[in-house]
This record gives sequence, structure tokens and C-alpha cells, in this order.
Amino acid sequence: MRLFSRLHPRRPPLNRRERGVAMLVVLTWLALMISLVSEFTYGTTVDAAQAANARDELRAHYLARSAVNLARLLIKIQQRYIDPSMNQAKQMLQQALGGSKSGSGGAGDLGGLGAMAFSLRITDYAGPLMGFFSGSKDEVASLGSLVGIDTAGIKGLGLKSGSFDAEITSEDGKIDIACGSGVTPDRNRQLTVFRLLNGLMFSRRFDRLFSEADKDGQFMTRPEVARAIIDWADADDQMFSPEGSSGAEDYKYDARADRYRAHDNTYDTIEEVKMVRGVSDSFMEAFGPHLTIYGYGQDCKVNLGAISNKNGGDCTPLLMGIVRAAMTPDPGKPPTDPSILDDTRLYPIASVACDRASAAGFDSLATVTGLMKSPQTAVLPDDPRYKIFQSMPPIVISDADLAKVAKVESPRIYRVVATGVSGRVKKKITAIIDTRRQVENPLTLNPGSEMAAGVLQYWREE
Repeated sequence: MRLFSRLHPRRPPLNRRERGVAMLVVLTWLALMISLVSEFTYGTTVDAAQAANARDELRAHYLARSAVNLARLLIKIQQRYIDPSMNQAKQMLQQALGGSKSGSGGAGDLGGLGAMAFSLRITDYAGPLMGFFSGSKDEVASLGSLVGIDTAGIKGLGLKSGSFDAEITSEDGKIDIACGSGVTPDRNRQLTVFRLLNGLMFSRRFDRLFSEADKDGQFMTRPEVARAIIDWADADDQMFSPEGSSGAEDYKYDARADRYRAHDNTYDTIEEVKMVRGVSDSFMEAFGPHLTIYGYGQDCKVNLGAISNKNGGDCTPLLMGIVRAAMTPDPGKPPTDPSILDDTRLYPIASVACDRASAAGFDSLATVTGLMKSPQTAVLPDDPRYKIFQSMPPIVISDADLAKVAKVESPRIYRVVATGVSGRVKKKITAIIDTRRQVENPLTLNPGSEMAAGVLQYWREE
């Protein structure tokens, strides 16, 4: 026993304070490892998400650019093939109907085609057409079945991931508020813009916009707002006046809390008009869709061949403004037919004219003036509006008066709003394309191809 005791001496009893140390060490080690693993996992997850976002942003950007390129292709197809074909079809139909001439007070006032007139704008169907390239295989197959095409053996259609779309509208069928502006302002052009703006804003349903004070507590009348829009973009210090004589410009832009000066040069973007006194968000919501700064003509005329109700727009207020401007050659005097100031008389006719513009387009100014005289020719006899229009007094406007503020020709300048979506990322590109402008600053080594595709006047990514 003694020998065993010597070989295996008894250990002294542990102090209670020393019990559980191993447990604490293990728990501390586990907590440290958990924190390290969590930090590593979190960092890896963030890096993977950042990489995915960067990938989706790049992919969405190029999807939006693909939509812009396809839109430019559709515009070129419209001008190169569809417009000439439509003109030939209209001529053939007009000959088949006996070659009736405009100005006869009947269907001939609609370009000889009456209610049977038609038009095709491929740009109005940009969304469905792009579905062939941006949709899934099932979506592409369903679109192909609608037109009788088997897309199973066609390569290059559809996307495995992401999507893109584009909306194409014409800028020609708007009021060019930059016309006559710049370093050398032209008063005659400014007078045309003034007449068009006054006509656009005249309707009584817009009275609230001009009966409430702006954020500076100031009240502005319709002519004052039109004058301010013109004065913002001209280089002189003389306030525009349709009468020809006025004082110096004094819009007190430098008296605001956020001081600035008038641009005194042509507009850079349409959003710049928000800085003009009297122009509010409500003003832009009401009139912004009918204004542009990308006009090309030196006459400031609105292209009636480009107006439409499609793509969520309503050209009725614009057409009412054009008619009122044409019949008010002197803004300081009443129009030649004061009854056009009555919305209840002008609105129904302008509304059916816009429907006609969307469905068949206008082939001449005589089409518009003829429709104003005989609006019933734009609807079918079984339409309830037919008898109503027959009983209404005609709006007599001459082609010469309308030609001072409007014209009819094929659209030239287009606005393309393209979107690309990849994952959770959405990119938007807004481009203004002039299809007949000369290339001033080529972006590539082939200016000819740039001009053929349409010259970019504006490009914004967001």
C-alpha cells in the first residue's frame, strides 16, 4: 500500500474557482470561430452581390443600347420601305375610288380616302416587335405563331436572361419652343411660337394653372408665361411683345432664394423650361408632352403628319391650339372666328381629328381643313357622332392660314426611350435621333453609316 501510495500520490482537491475553465476556453474558441466564419461568409456574400450587380448593370446597359439600335433600324425600315409603300397604296386606292379631289366637302376632304384612309407606323409597334429579340423562347414562339412564323429553327431570337424594350415617338409633331431663339433671335419665328403657345394654353380646363400663385407668390397669365418661355432663350435684354414694342426683361430670377440668371441662349434640354418663371410641375404635366426643343425647320411649324394619340399621348389639346393659332394671326386681336374659343365646339372635332391622325395620318393640310368643315366624314354613318357632327356648324379655316403654323410631311426627328432589365437592375436610355441631319462630330470612322442610322442629338442614361 505504501508503495502504491508513493507511486500514485493523491492529488490535492481542486479549488471550486478552477472548475469549468476548459468549458470557458472551448466556448471562447467557438465564439471566436463563429465570428470569423460569419465575417468571412458576410464578406463573401457582399462580394458576390457586388459582382452580380456589376454584371447586371453592364448587361442592362447593353440591353438598353440594343433596344436603341433596334429602334433606329425600325425607323429606317419605316422611312425606306413602309412610307413609300403606303403612299403608293393610297394613290392606288384614290384612283380606284374615282380620284376624288380634296375640297369637295365630302370624303375627298380627307385626301380622297375619307373614312377608308389608312396608315402604318411600324414605330408604334416597337414593343411587340422587340419581343422577338428580348423575350424568352416561349414568348418568341407565341409571337411567331401570331404572324404564322415557326421560330424554332431561327437563331438569334430571344434571351436567356434579362429583357429590353423601347418606345418610339416623333418630336416633329410638337411646338418647338427653341425656334427663333439663340444669339440672333428672329422675331417672326418667335411670334409663331407665341401664337402656338397661346393657342395651346387657352382652353378653360387649364384656368387653375394660371389662377394660383407660384412658389414665389407670383401670378402669371397665359401671355406672360409664353413671353417668359421665349425670353429665356433669346440673347437680347428686350422683353418679347407681339405688338413689337416693350421694355427690358425683368423676371427677377436673381431675387429667388436659389438665384440664377436667364440662359439667354437656346435651350439645352426640355427640362430646362422648368426654370422659366410661371412654369411649374403642373404646367409641365399639362403641356410638356406637346413641347420640344429639337425642331429642325426654320419656320417653327408643327408637323401634323407626326401627331398621334398612341403611346399614351393625347394630341387633342395640341390640335386645338394649332387651330386657334392659325385663326388668330394677330394675338392682340380676336380670332377670325371667335367661336373656336368655345371648347365645347372645338374639342369634339379636334378629338375625332386626332383619332383620324392616329389611324390613318394626314396626307395634306387640305385633309385637316376639310375635316374641320365636315367632321362627319371621319366617322362611319352608324356612329352616334355622325349625326351630331352633321348638325354642328363647320369650322372654316383656309389652307393658307393653317400653313402659317403647321405643315404635313413624314416625321424626321424621333425620341427613343429604351429600357434594359437584368436581375434587379434597370437601365434607361433616352435618345433623340435626327434622320436627315448632317454629321458634325462623328463618333466613328464611318460618318456615312452614322448619318444613315440617324444622327444623335441627345443621349441620356439613367
